[in-house]
Amino acid sequence: MRVADRVPVEDAVAAGWYDADEAEATGFVSIAIAGDESAPDLALSAARTALGRAGVPGRSLSHLFHIDVYHSGPEGWCPYAYLQRNLDAADVFATGIRQGCNGMFGALLLADAALRVVPTDRSALLVAADNFGGSPLLDRWRCNPGLVMADGAGALVLSREAGFAEILSVSSVTLAELEGLHRGDTPLFPPDMTLGQRLDFGARFAEFASSGGFGTNSGLRFVQQFGALVDQLLDEAGIKLDEVDRVLFNHAGRELVEDRLGPLDVPLTRTTWEYGSTIGHVGAADQVIGFDHLLDTGVAVPGTHLLLLGVGPGVNIAGAVVRVLAAPPWAP
Repeated sequence: MRVADRVPVEDAVAAGWYDADEAEATGFVSIAIAGDESAPDLALSAARTALGRAGVPGRSLSHLFHIDVYHSGPEGWCPYAYLQRNLDAADVFATGIRQGCNGMFGALLLADAALRVVPTDRSALLVAADNFGGSPLLDRWRCNPGLVMADGAGALVLSREAGFAEILSVSSVTLAELEGLHRGDTPLFPPDMTLGQRLDFGARFAEFASSGGFGTNSGLRFVQQFGALVDQLLDEAGIKLDEVDRVLFNHAGRELVEDRLGPLDVPLTRTTWEYGSTIGHVGAADQVIGFDHLLDTGVAVPGTHLLLLGVGPGVNIAGAVVRVLAAPPWAP
């Protein structure tokens, strides 16, 4: 993984970037901010680490999936080609994925299908990266209620050969009736970015609510679909919820995480929230960064079961179950 240097939240409050009341409610301690280090370079750093740990040269990959949430370089340019050039992976099939905060789960599903039709010694690289700074059109501290956007990258190398961990299940579900939640009253054309409009999800959420977007059963349906997806993931993995050692969720604020995981009756101590509160929400990389942290700190040991969950625009709910089989060579 690659996590940028962290800025204490108390410094952000003192500077007027972040509201004191919001800081207290979310519980964030610090936020990773990369300055002028580009998202593609963050991705390249994480990718090199992942490939080095796996002992896989870039040229031997079968697929490369690059995931981002915000803009990653010049408009009309493809960041994945930058990775191909710098990883000696020019002949690898590469593509970009833009699926909001759940892009890594989308890449997992695509990689699973792709690896089934290539030789067993081939691998897929999945890398998610973002830098949310540098633009007057996005205020990382206030653009999304209940969380703060952070900079960094996470990468995975997947193959059909045995490794230190295995993915037991992965799936997603979309509540398409809530598609307008992240759109609000914003016209589809011309794109608001081309008009120089700031991104403000809080305003869009309010617009969606005021226009009657939430049905009488919207909240209940979300909880039901969330729970059904978790049940499916656990059933396919062949385990029960009480056998899950850690739940890895979006690095959102305390109240938001407690609200989303509340129906599962999972306390924060069984999640990676405390670690995430020192980083912030790194787009689609949160769960991979949390996984790496659990390995580095010796929490994820052989036999550990991890439940990865995420909620993103769509409204999309996605997740995966991972079992650790052995201590990776780089872990303490």
